[in-house]
Amino acid sequence: MPFSRKPSAPATKSKPDDWLSARRFAVVLALLVFAAFPQIVLGVESFVYRDFGIFSYPLAQYLRERFWHGEIPLWNPLNNCGIPFLAQWNTQALYPPALFYLVFPLSWSLGVFCLLHLFWGGLGMFLLARDWTKNSFAAAFAGIVFAFNGLMLNSLIWPATVAALGWMPWVVRAVEQSRSGGGRKIFSAAIIGALQMLTGGTEAVLFTWIVSGVLALPALLNREAPLHKILGRMFAVVLLVTGLCAAQLLPFLSLLQSSRQQQQNISAALWPMPVTGLANFFVPLFRCHSSSGIFTQDGQSWTSSYYLGVAAVVLALGAVVLVTDGKIRWLAAFAGFCLVLAVGEATPVYSWLTRHVSVIGLIRFPVKFVIVPVFVLPLLAALLLAKKLREGGRPRPWIWISVWLAVAGLMLGLLGWHWQSEPPGADRTAVLVNGLARLFFFTALAVVWFLANQFSTFKPRLVCQLLCLLLVWLDFFQQMPPAPTVSRTVYQPEIPRPLVLPQFGLSRAQLPSAVRDNFYHSVLPDAATDYIARRYALFANCNLLENTPKCDGFYPLYLTDYALLFYNFYKDDQPAEPLLNFLGVAQVFNQQNNQFNWATRTTFLPLLTAGQKPVFANELNTLRGLTNADFQPDAEVFLPVEARGLVTASNVVAASISDVNYAAQKIEADVTAAAPTMVVAAQIFYHPWHAYVDGRRVPLWHGNYAFQTFEIPAGTHRVKLVYEDRQFQLGAVSSLITLAGCVFGVCRPKKTARKII
Repeated sequence: MPFSRKPSAPATKSKPDDWLSARRFAVVLALLVFAAFPQIVLGVESFVYRDFGIFSYPLAQYLRERFWHGEIPLWNPLNNCGIPFLAQWNTQALYPPALFYLVFPLSWSLGVFCLLHLFWGGLGMFLLARDWTKNSFAAAFAGIVFAFNGLMLNSLIWPATVAALGWMPWVVRAVEQSRSGGGRKIFSAAIIGALQMLTGGTEAVLFTWIVSGVLALPALLNREAPLHKILGRMFAVVLLVTGLCAAQLLPFLSLLQSSRQQQQNISAALWPMPVTGLANFFVPLFRCHSSSGIFTQDGQSWTSSYYLGVAAVVLALGAVVLVTDGKIRWLAAFAGFCLVLAVGEATPVYSWLTRHVSVIGLIRFPVKFVIVPVFVLPLLAALLLAKKLREGGRPRPWIWISVWLAVAGLMLGLLGWHWQSEPPGADRTAVLVNGLARLFFFTALAVVWFLANQFSTFKPRLVCQLLCLLLVWLDFFQQMPPAPTVSRTVYQPEIPRPLVLPQFGLSRAQLPSAVRDNFYHSVLPDAATDYIARRYALFANCNLLENTPKCDGFYPLYLTDYALLFYNFYKDDQPAEPLLNFLGVAQVFNQQNNQFNWATRTTFLPLLTAGQKPVFANELNTLRGLTNADFQPDAEVFLPVEARGLVTASNVVAASISDVNYAAQKIEADVTAAAPTMVVAAQIFYHPWHAYVDGRRVPLWHGNYAFQTFEIPAGTHRVKLVYEDRQFQLGAVSSLITLAGCVFGVCRPKKTARKII
């Protein structure tokens, strides 16, 4: 590695180290992205692996459908008996670059959208590292490591996550520039920060701003500028980002509050990095096991890899020792702290922190703390690389050999440990071969870099540097078996089915919890066939591809009432038949003798009913009543005790419903009743829903614990249920006003520009 003798006189910059301008690096990076995924860029195949097919693609499909209907998708009526959509945050409903996959064919554009953000992250890291190192080759090294590391490649299955990671270096760079320059740079940083926040990659956004805060500490301690200027500029950027994203933030915070109890029931320590996880920075498959050809660590399945390349890790460790910049020490210390947190409750640090800092609990999987080291280590590696390039001189062979022997000994020791501790089989052999390949690439990089330092002329040195970058890229694409891609036809609008699917507004489908869990662990060898089977089962969010409503779904946040009823109370059992009737379940996915099939039900009720007798009960008695086989959803509706005295209806009343109109965010109907009675909607209760009778707003109550009901007087009335999100409306006004101010601040003429802070 690049440890060398100091020259007797300061060396001048050599052209090969600076030949890569931002434009040239962008071309190189684009070519590498294309070479890595030609089938995706050319539209021959698409991603499908894991969450891309069952979570990300269906969400994009629903967003696209609402976009072409001229509607902002605040509510999704097709999953979980209704669930907030825009407020889920990672749906990218307000992320401007999402227009790319809303306009172009989705089965091609969503994959390319993810690759574009991979490219964007590499380019941003190049610019940030070049600012820090003043050396283009070192910056290019950091850019390729960041763009193609294991975590970034794994994140291609989540458009929100890969987009947030792609913006991470841009935000850190813009915040640094605003802190030192002020003025219009504050507005530019705010716009860039808002774009990252609107990607929806919550954890990556949070870590980005924590890293920016850590980088500000040396400036504060060293008084690089007056204290009030540094803090004032940082506060101004944060305030503007908050204003720009208010249309997303306010609905998200409202949903977060409404799902608080559900969040408390989920262990924040789920899926930590194994204690041996540090070894995976050197041997990416160490203590990993394969499923359908993809290797994952024991105990966590969030990411299959966070491998950064052995050379990058060695250089980063060397930078901690040899680079004395205070900013680097702070950054390295924070990265190390995040590695401690990544192993979760294996150390007392994580448990203590989650008890005293509540926001940590929102980072559901401790392994996500590895995002910080993945961002920091390429920068540290680039700093040491640039330092050695500036010092010049010819390297001492014995130093290179010593470093190589130490690293090779470590890697061979890890491989030997794995070989001895794992049973014989294909996995053990694959780990050994993979680890030896990583050692080969590290050796090849060391040799090529050693040779590059032997040349002082432009062309030979340039060739060696390009070969180094190519080896880094090849190392990443050999680190583990690639995730499968499939023909785009798996996303075609319709697939063969023996039954007609439930239609929106008329009925629902349901996957019992036990059957869903069994199906989740059943994987077919062929990726395309496996995904078609999941579409057939309406698994996770695949029902959105069929425009079919069902009782469950796959989301980060669930409303508390729904979560308690379906995910806790019915964790192992099928709901009672009367409750299924109330929910409008027309088809149930059953398992018999290891065969999965849809079964038809005929006793389901419409999703909008009327005439029931109100029964006032507390939550416990309501749940008991709903699960009782004697529950009569067409004759009774459970209301909270506090509604007693405010509801005049008291008996079962003959009522009829006609001219029903179901829309995603509005339900209208004519209801005729002989006496005051209740109208009940089998749709989850959420506070932005409001009830209207003949245009007059009336109280909307929790009906049957988690659903919606309201009272109408005798006679014929036009009733409406309308989703009116005041938080979104207020946030949208704030976002538009802040955006206008930021655009003015960036675009106003320099002659009249005046630093705000």
